[in-house]
Amino acid sequence: MKDLKNKVAVVTGGNSGIGLGVARALAAEGVHLMLSGLHGDKSERAATALADEYGIRAIGVASDASKREEVEALADLAFKEFGHVDIVVANAGVGLRGAMHKISDNDWDWLMSVNVRGTYLACSAFIRRFIEQGSPAHILITGSEQSVGMTPYGSMPIYAASKHALLGLADAIRNDYAGNGIAVTLLCPGPVATDIWDIERDRPAQYGQRAASNEESKKLIMELGMDANLVGRMAVEGVKADDFYVFTHEYIRDLVEGRYREMIAALDKTDAFSK
Repeated sequence: MKDLKNKVAVVTGGNSGIGLGVARALAAEGVHLMLSGLHGDKSERAATALADEYGIRAIGVASDASKREEVEALADLAFKEFGHVDIVVANAGVGLRGAMHKISDNDWDWLMSVNVRGTYLACSAFIRRFIEQGSPAHILITGSEQSVGMTPYGSMPIYAASKHALLGLADAIRNDYAGNGIAVTLLCPGPVATDIWDIERDRPAQYGQRAASNEESKKLIMELGMDANLVGRMAVEGVKADDFYVFTHEYIRDLVEGRYREMIAALDKTDAFSK
């Protein structure tokens, strides 16, 4: 999808962080936007700012990415307002640190409801509409470096599990819907300077007590984190090139190569059984 001018994109979790960085990069290409997030006023402010800066049409709405009825309503509204949608950015996500023996069922259920179910719902809702629309479309999924390997920045087992799941989901969608003209990009960023360190503020009551803001995570993210606008530009260049993977940090090469070497060594042992 080389020419993005006058395309329409829906960005979940689009009012801050990586989602807003991607939205800004899309707006710079002349893409009209619908930004969604839990807080509608925040989405509206972000949309207004991008519309004023780039001369595009942008709408901000409240939508819970983990709820089917709200995602379907988001899709219906986008097609009603713009007449068509060409790109969906399944970006809404939360993060949580903590060793396996210290996390709770509530932690698991909350994170998976947003990161995995939310991405599944966005892809499900828009793929059906993309097929009906019959024109080329693109899905951008925000994965993580932890989609391909483990990092040394603290224990995040359920986050890693969720981002591994998104690799499988993205790969399956790419395989299943290429014939429908639907391309897929998996964005795999390393640390990005966002407010995900304070994401507990949005934990619904049904998933237990909210933890205090994680100052250790805040310090780490702000020291090591890449600018979200740069991540957004890298992601959009990947969309334009129809790339499946977009990696943001050079050290991710070590994660990929380490995983590859380990798997090849295991396959060498498999070969020994056939001799």
